[in-house]
Amino acid sequence: MPKISYLITTKNRGDIIKDTLESLITQTEKDWEAIIVDDHGNDNTGKIIQKYKDQRFKYFRLTDFHGLGASCGRNFAAVRASSDLIAIIDSDDICYPGRTKVILNAFKNDSDIDVFFSDIDIWEEKTGVIRDRKTLIEPFSVERLLEVNFIPHSTVAMRRQILLDNPYNQFFRIAEDYELLTRLAVGGRKFAYSKEKLVKYRLGETNISSGGRGELTKKYDLLVKMFRRKVIFDHNLLNEISILESKLSK
Repeated sequence: MPKISYLITTKNRGDIIKDTLESLITQTEKDWEAIIVDDHGNDNTGKIIQKYKDQRFKYFRLTDFHGLGASCGRNFAAVRASSDLIAIIDSDDICYPGRTKVILNAFKNDSDIDVFFSDIDIWEEKTGVIRDRKTLIEPFSVERLLEVNFIPHSTVAMRRQILLDNPYNQFFRIAEDYELLTRLAVGGRKFAYSKEKLVKYRLGETNISSGGRGELTKKYDLLVKMFRRKVIFDHNLLNEISILESKLSK
């Protein structure tokens, strides 16, 4: 059994997923697997992965039966993971070589940890600039997380059973990461933070966090916060979230 399972969802990123895969191959800790779930893509991603001939890469195509979107893909991947620890990496981001070892050491040194996250570099692909994230990444606080989403999801690792017991909410097509983390935080799960930068986050032209979509994304995060704080479902709020999702997905 591998020491850790990376969960990767992807769609039509055959041109850039190689960078992500090679960043795993170059990890200083070699005992890992990557569960790669293709979310209804129609490019050559599968063939690219097969060319590596690396048994640690396990490729699946998400079917209509299993749903659509990143939430469905990650839930699907978690079920098929072999390790008791899982880590998230998006198919356009890059792990620094020591990421796996840092994660394993964190869980080894503190058996009470449920969720781990770290600092991150932002790579502006168009300009080549590598910079700090604008939203300050800081030691964990439930109160602070309910105010702002300061945890970079591509740095998150957790015990696999936690995700099996608390899967991504498949209603959310965007900000599903924030919904999950706030749910775990309010539920009393223990978070651990590392100041070490373990991931390089690719900020490209198609990234929903860039360009004119930034304000829409901020509004979406605000709606998710409101949703998380309500005791009962507010159908008007859910409808507004759905409308905003449709705009962000174009």
